Amino acid sequence: MKIPVRETTEAEEARAEITRRGLRLARQERWGALEEALAEADHSAALTPEGTPVTRLLCDGAVQDVLLGVAAAVARGDAEAVRRALQGHSEALGPTPEAPLRALLAAWPQIGAARLWRAGTAPLSAAARASLARQHLETAHLLLRPHDPRALGSPALQSACCAVLEVLPAPAAHVERNHEALIAMQPACPDHLRAYGRDLSPQRFGTWPELDRAARRMAMRTAKIWGSGGYCWVWLDVLATQPEGLDHVDGELFTAGLHDLLQPHPPKAWPDQHMANLLAAHCAALAPGRDGGAAPRISGSLSWIVEDHLCELHPLLWAPPLPDGPAPDEAAQREAGHARAQEILKTLFDHQLSRGRQVIFTEQGLALQPSGCASCTLAPCAALAYPRHNLRDEDPPCLT
Repeated sequence: MKIPVRETTEAEEARAEITRRGLRLARQERWGALEEALAEADHSAALTPEGTPVTRLLCDGAVQDVLLGVAAAVARGDAEAVRRALQGHSEALGPTPEAPLRALLAAWPQIGAARLWRAGTAPLSAAARASLARQHLETAHLLLRPHDPRALGSPALQSACCAVLEVLPAPAAHVERNHEALIAMQPACPDHLRAYGRDLSPQRFGTWPELDRAARRMAMRTAKIWGSGGYCWVWLDVLATQPEGLDHVDGELFTAGLHDLLQPHPPKAWPDQHMANLLAAHCAALAPGRDGGAAPRISGSLSWIVEDHLCELHPLLWAPPLPDGPAPDEAAQREAGHARAQEILKTLFDHQLSRGRQVIFTEQGLALQPSGCASCTLAPCAALAYPRHNLRDEDPPCLT
């Protein structure tokens, strides 16, 4: 099997450059310049090509050094060292009650510290780690509370407020209002829809019926951008971590959403490879071997996503999911993602490979070639004999 591998995509390079800018400004303590960059990106609701908020990447870069120190202290179980590191960062920023974006920069590593405590690497009991995580989220909430994201029209602040919902009294009562306000501010960001789904799952603050209703509602509200794909975004991470959700998701609507996400308007001759890799990897991971509910319908989408849309491999998108924690070894993640993708694709095309054929991915579609064995003949294969469906000049054959 031959498929081009793009080790570093343009989208990854763009994200890395924005993160480096935030890191550089923070190391130089040019907080005013960092505030200006955040304000510009926040006011325009700027996103990278694959939909990551620019403000998030700037914040990630700005707190990268402090979170490296926090991660080391968390690994030792040293809560006091964590507190000192965060206090030093807050003092460097200065007062925040009159500076909403400085409040965001002060709250950001508190949210990151909470995730690190929850990752389970510290030599402390689960109860102790949960208590420390909550303390950091409460601190972040206090820093953010003087600033109303909706009055300021700030998706960055609204996103941070969604991240600290659990410290509010009766957080379930705030999930819908806060997340839907954020999505209204930045509807083209898939991460906001995915975060909404995670918070509405039974593991967090919602129920399966509430989650499905919200997914349908978001599909309607974001239809101009995603078609019915908003339904997929809300469910995507939940299905990856809670397989029982496959008994509650609408498999037909989810599959229709996948088609909409992969068929931009106007159609492109070169499919969006970030989207194709992301959705193929998720479909491949959905409850292997599970027969009930929507599992067969959704996991079966892997074949047409690969055959009609995949041109190249983006290994990071295929890497096994990691818990929140210190930054992983990116090279190891790429290697693991490449190995996983190759295994999945070889299984998918086993019926061709076992007959001595080469499966070759090209811009125009899949090509089959004999692997050099003189006895190998290519039997007709309707799915693979045509170029990609968006490049064909005839109607697809009726399969019924």
